[in-house]
Amino acid sequence: MNILIAEDTPFLQMFNTELMKIWSFDFDMASDGVEAVEFAQKNEGKYDLCLMDVEMPRMNGIEATRIIRKTVKYFPILAYTSDASYKKSCLDVGMDDFSVKPCPHTELFSKINELTVKSIKCVLQGNNIISKEEMPVDKKHAEELRELAKQGLCKMRLRGSGAHDVTFTVHQNVPNSISYDFIEEEFEVATFIDRVAESPSECYLFKSSCLIPVVMLDDEQYLEKCRQEDEKMKHRQKLIKEKKPA
Repeated sequence: MNILIAEDTPFLQMFNTELMKIWSFDFDMASDGVEAVEFAQKNEGKYDLCLMDVEMPRMNGIEATRIIRKTVKYFPILAYTSDASYKKSCLDVGMDDFSVKPCPHTELFSKINELTVKSIKCVLQGNNIISKEEMPVDKKHAEELRELAKQGLCKMRLRGSGAHDVTFTVHQNVPNSISYDFIEEEFEVATFIDRVAESPSECYLFKSSCLIPVVMLDDEQYLEKCRQEDEKMKHRQKLIKEKKPA
């Protein structure tokens, strides 16, 4: 996790530094809004989240956010200030959420994890599948991913030998499960449920050809297939964890 912190108070800079170390997060510290903008522009694509104070010298956090949103690719910004009256202004300018200092450590940690949900890109290369997290493209996309995460779901984008990517709404463990099927089990076909509300379906991913035939499901079939997959994912997640090095 890479965090950009915008905070002008020396004591709080030290306090946030200790928190980042405890949580094993990498971070950069900006002492005002001008430095926050400079960090964001210089390191575009680096940060998973910005912890943004509001009242800072030279440039406040609201103006810094306004510039960042116009000049830098999207990444989540969490307002972190002692004055609750700034909430509307912070959200209106494009910040993703708002927390009032002081905030309990566990609550702040949960908030950061909630805001930094990503989609998954899976690339099929020969007999291997490579999974990579991708940042949301904008605030609306990020909000969609967060709502899915609350349901235990994620967006998965598959790229195979064809020219186009295909995106699915799946159980959050499906990307790892596909990798387990192909690499550990050496299966030729992996199945998963596309849980998109408009047209739920059972999908068959062929390792050799990257074809993805789908079978549309009625409501009863969909609920039963989801129940079966949920049970499978509980077991599969346990197996995946056991395979990871200590």
